[in-house]
Amino acid sequence: MKKSLGRKIYIYFVIIIAFTLISVAFTGYWRSASELENQYEGLLTQIVDNVVHETDLFLKNYERATVSILTSPLVKETLDLPRGSNFYTAENAIKTGVFQSVLINNPEISMTYIVGYNGFRATDFNIHIVSFNYKGFEEYVDQLKEDTALNGKLMIRDSGFLDGHLTLVRQLGDRTSSKSFKGMMGFELRIGELNTLWKGIKLGKSGYFFIVNERGKILYHPDSQRIGKQLDGNQYQAVEANMDQTFELPGEPGRVFFSRKSEYSGWTLVASMSLDEQRQPISDLRQTTIIVGILTLALASLLAYRFGQSIIRPVRLLESGMRQTERGQWTRVPLTGSRDEMDQLISSYNTMVARLEELVERVYETELHNQENLLKRQLAEFQSLQLQINPHFLYNTLEIIICYAVIQKSGEIKDIVRSLSYMLRYSIRTDLEQITVANELKHVLYFMAIMKYRIQRDFEIDVRIHPDWLLNNMVRLTLQPLIENVFKHAFQEGIDDSHTIVIDAWQDSVDFCVTVTDNGCGMEPDTLFRLNERLLRSHEEKSGSQTASEGSIGLINVHNRIQMVFGAQYGLTVQSTKGEGTTVTIRMPASNAPTIASSRA
Repeated sequence: MKKSLGRKIYIYFVIIIAFTLISVAFTGYWRSASELENQYEGLLTQIVDNVVHETDLFLKNYERATVSILTSPLVKETLDLPRGSNFYTAENAIKTGVFQSVLINNPEISMTYIVGYNGFRATDFNIHIVSFNYKGFEEYVDQLKEDTALNGKLMIRDSGFLDGHLTLVRQLGDRTSSKSFKGMMGFELRIGELNTLWKGIKLGKSGYFFIVNERGKILYHPDSQRIGKQLDGNQYQAVEANMDQTFELPGEPGRVFFSRKSEYSGWTLVASMSLDEQRQPISDLRQTTIIVGILTLALASLLAYRFGQSIIRPVRLLESGMRQTERGQWTRVPLTGSRDEMDQLISSYNTMVARLEELVERVYETELHNQENLLKRQLAEFQSLQLQINPHFLYNTLEIIICYAVIQKSGEIKDIVRSLSYMLRYSIRTDLEQITVANELKHVLYFMAIMKYRIQRDFEIDVRIHPDWLLNNMVRLTLQPLIENVFKHAFQEGIDDSHTIVIDAWQDSVDFCVTVTDNGCGMEPDTLFRLNERLLRSHEEKSGSQTASEGSIGLINVHNRIQMVFGAQYGLTVQSTKGEGTTVTIRMPASNAPTIASSRA
C-alpha cells in the first residue's frame, strides 16, 4: 500500500499536468502558427496592394500632366490646320507655351511630342540627345498609329522609343468632338523612376517582388539581368492561374508567391517570400513551447511529488497504527502538527481507538454476565419441556372420547370428535406448506361434518374441480378459511335451501386458479374496494394483527401465506356484487411453472 498509493497519486498528477500542458501548448502552437501564416499571407497581399496602388498613382500623375496639352487651344488649332500648311510658327509656339511647362514640372519625362494626322510634328526634350533618330521616330509613330488599342485614354507601352523608357501615349480630339481624333501626343518616361519607387518595398531578408506585363515580359526585377526578358511559360501560366492568392512557382522551390493585376496599367505584380523565413517564427515558437513545457512539467512533477508525500506520510502512520490495533495493541497515532484535515483524521482515529478499547472491555464483561444468564435460561427451558403435554396425549384423549361415544351409542359425538381430531392433526402438521388439492378438499369435508351439527342441517358444497387437477399443489389451510368466511359473512341471516357454495378450478400454461363462489348477501362497493386494497397492502400489516374474533385464520392470513410460498404475483382476489354473491379466487402457479418453493429447493 505504501508504494502503490504514492505511485498512483504521483502518476495521476503527472498525467493530468502533462495532458493539460500538452493540450494548451498544442492548441496555442496550432493557433499561433495558423495566425502567423494568415498574417504573412495578409502581409503579402497588403504589400502587393500597396505597390499596385502606388504604381497606379505614379502613372495617373502623368496622365494628369497630359491635361494641359489636351485642353490647349493652340494644340487644337494646330491640329485643325490643313495638310501642307506651314507648321514652323505653331511648332515653336507649342514648344514654348506647352511643352516647356510640362517638362519643367515633370523632370522624369525625357521627351514629349505631338503628331498630327495633318502632318504636324513637334518634339521637345528634357535631356540632351547627341544624334536623334528622326527616321526611327517616324517609324515608331507609325506603329503607334496602327495600334488598335490606342484611343482617347492614356496607353502605357513598356518598350518606349528611347532605351530604358516607358511610352505614355493618347489620341487628341478636335474642338467639336472628343471622339474625332486629329492626332496623338506622347511622353517618354524614364523607367528608372519606377525602379526607385519599387526598391523601397521590403519583404524581409529574402523576399522580393517583380512586375510582368500582359505578354509575360519582366518590367522590374531585383535582378537587373532579368529585366526585359520573358518570364518562363510555365511560370507565367502559374502567375495568371493563381491571381489574388498564394501559390508556388515552378522552378522556385521553397518560396511562396502572391500575384495581383493592375486594372489601370495591365501589369501583374508578383510578391515572393521564403518559406524558411516565413516559418522561422513558427519554429521559434515551437522550440520555445517545448522548452517551457519541459521546464513546467519538471516543476509540476516536483510539486506533485511533494504534495503526494504530504498525503502519504499521515496515511502510512494510520496504517501502522491500524496494524498494531489489529494485533490487539491499542495504539494511538501521533499528530503531524500540520493542523489540517489529516491531523483531524488522525485525531478521530485516536478517539475511535479509545472508545473501541472501552467497548471491548464492556463486551467482555457483558459476555461473562450473559453466559451466566444463558445457563439459568437453559435450565428453566429444560424444566418447562418436562412439563409440556405431548400432542399424542391429546390425540389419545380424543380417541378415548370416541370409544365412550361408541359405547354410549352417540354417533353425533363420534363424528364431531373424529372430524375435529383429523382437523387438528392436519392443522398442526410440520411438513411442507404445499399439499394437494385433494388433501385440502378432504379437510373441507371434515370441516363441513362439524358445521352440519352447528347449523343443524345438511349443507352440501358443489365441487366442480376436474379430476386431473386434484393432485395439483396448494397451500395448506386455504380453502377451509374461505368456506368458514362464507358461513360467517355471506349467510349472516341464516341458511336456506337456495344458498350454495361452488368450488371450481381452471388452469392455463402459467396459472392454476381455484375459486370459491357463494350466492349470499355480497358486499357494498366501498367494502369490496377496502378489502382489495387491504390485500394489496397486506405485506405492510404486522403479523398477528388479526384476532380470533375475526373468524378463523382470515383472508389476509391466507393471502400472505400463498405469497410467501409462491411469490408476490399470486394470492387472493375478491369479486362481489351486493345481493348477488361473492367469488374469491386463489391464484397459484401451474404445476409446470417455476415457484419460489422450487427455486428454494
